[in-house]
Amino acid sequence: MAIERIHSSDIQLFVNDQRVPAVESLSLSSSKKVTDIPRLGFSHITERMLNADQSTKIDVGIYLTTGNTGESPFYGPQQMESGFLSTGKFNFKVKDKLGVNIISGGSLTSYSLKGSVGDIVKGNTSYEGDGAIFTSVGALTDADASTDTFGGFFRPKDIEITSTNGDEGIDTASLNIQDFSLSVNIGRKSVTRLGTRVPRFRYPELPSNGTLSFNVIKNKVTGLNISSLICESGAIKIDLQDDDGNSVMDFTTSGCCLETVDESPSLDDNTTISFSYYFPIIK
Repeated sequence: MAIERIHSSDIQLFVNDQRVPAVESLSLSSSKKVTDIPRLGFSHITERMLNADQSTKIDVGIYLTTGNTGESPFYGPQQMESGFLSTGKFNFKVKDKLGVNIISGGSLTSYSLKGSVGDIVKGNTSYEGDGAIFTSVGALTDADASTDTFGGFFRPKDIEITSTNGDEGIDTASLNIQDFSLSVNIGRKSVTRLGTRVPRFRYPELPSNGTLSFNVIKNKVTGLNISSLICESGAIKIDLQDDDGNSVMDFTTSGCCLETVDESPSLDDNTTISFSYYFPIIK
């Protein structure tokens, strides 16, 4: 008897009932929270009771595309007025040919963006929502196969990061930037009403911060006197442009403070300098 397995091409992600295209990776994780109940006369745990605030974590990786925003686990936080610290919630549906996993009340817990020369720019978000519910109603069929429509992917040939902080003596136009990484992590505190199992809110824990790093190839132009670097607050902008040089999406990190500068010579390879910045999350 032949057994049909679920392939990655049989899975689709929906956020607030809108399908998300260009998904690169997807994972669901549920960990039961329990209270162990021991009893006199027994050397082992006799009962385990489920706690309130049972949650499921969903991690979504996508390829960044032009012409595609709207409801999305990646573009959504940028379009919400409150940004990363919002208490707004997303509802997720992961559909395959067996059925649908439903995760409601998803709150953002992490956000990252990575790009390198010659590679497609990728984004990743993680959300914590209410415990997953599975139903066979709404399972995918062959008729649900569709073709995504958008402008294209970001694949940088030349990476430029604009800095408004000139106190560190870095001329960004002369830096041979090879890659960049932006990361935000947001802790959440569940607030549950007495007598209910599902949290009313998952408030962000403050203070929250993010990191920005990029690597450059060292040459005579970009040689830096590391001892002269100082700790100053400034803004650094990552600007994603189309083939015509028009800005499509940008990420501006304000209040950046240089934390580390690492120089790494290696045998038979270019010497690289790595910059790492800290910035506060204010919204």
